[in-house]
Amino acid sequence: MAEKTYYEILGVPKDAADADIKKAYRKLAKKHHPDVNKGNKDAENKFKELSEAYAVLSDKEKRDQYDRLGKEAFGGQSPFNGGQNPFAGFDFGQFTNARGRGGTRSTGGGARRGSTGGFTDIFSDLFGGAMPDEPQRGSDIEAETTIDFRDAILGTTLELSMTRPDGSRASVKVKIPEGVAEGQKLRLRGKGSPGTMNGPAGDLNLTIHVRSHPFFERRGDDIYIDLPITIGEAIRGGQIDVPTIHGTVRARIPAGTQGGQTFRLTGKGVKKKSGGSGDHYYRVQIAVPRDVPEEAFPAVEQLESLYRDNPRANLKTAL
Repeated sequence: MAEKTYYEILGVPKDAADADIKKAYRKLAKKHHPDVNKGNKDAENKFKELSEAYAVLSDKEKRDQYDRLGKEAFGGQSPFNGGQNPFAGFDFGQFTNARGRGGTRSTGGGARRGSTGGFTDIFSDLFGGAMPDEPQRGSDIEAETTIDFRDAILGTTLELSMTRPDGSRASVKVKIPEGVAEGQKLRLRGKGSPGTMNGPAGDLNLTIHVRSHPFFERRGDDIYIDLPITIGEAIRGGQIDVPTIHGTVRARIPAGTQGGQTFRLTGKGVKKKSGGSGDHYYRVQIAVPRDVPEEAFPAVEQLESLYRDNPRANLKTAL
């Protein structure tokens, strides 16, 4: 099997920008640093491999040499195998035991005793000045889930299974508040990746998607529904059952109700963040029976005779 290139080790393309190389190294180095993986020889070797790749690719001159000649630019050897290369004799023991355990830092411009010089500077820069043997906050996790319309309006509790950046899986219980809207983000503190060295966990940033409902439609804090009624109910008026997200409500429609007329049930909508709730609106649709037998036509004609005016008389004909 061909030996991996430095670019492949860091998981970046050959034309990667310096910032992308640094970002890739930072992510992988935090994961494989020996202080985070106590006693794990594979992690230590992986960390050395990553640092070797970064040491070359982060230096413009060495990167140019590597792009032209590969490792032949350094005598054909790994920078950690000795030989004629700029990394011979590098002490990884000092690097992996970084700060506070290997001597002092000089205040002048001379060499630092018991430190790793440029490599420590690189690592300190990558980790914002905090070395891996200090508590590190876990990374945030971005996730999304889809819930039913009813659960979005009334709230619910979910049990989510998620994969963390390190590949481990976790089950998280999430309480969805009443009135959550499509695309809304919930920030769950401490539900992200665990910290290292007893550092705090990151957060879970959860984006909510809401399934559409076959009858209800949400507009802001209000809910709308088209409500079919019979011809008789429209003519006579009376009590009808109106479905709402909170349950069925008995409501009255007046005699002579017209198709398309809209009525309101106060406070039967979505709970507002500021307190109170939106309203529920139902628009009447007059349902006409199908397959009416001919013997009923006289009754229909009698209804037709009750129209005093043509219902379309006020419509203007388009030229």
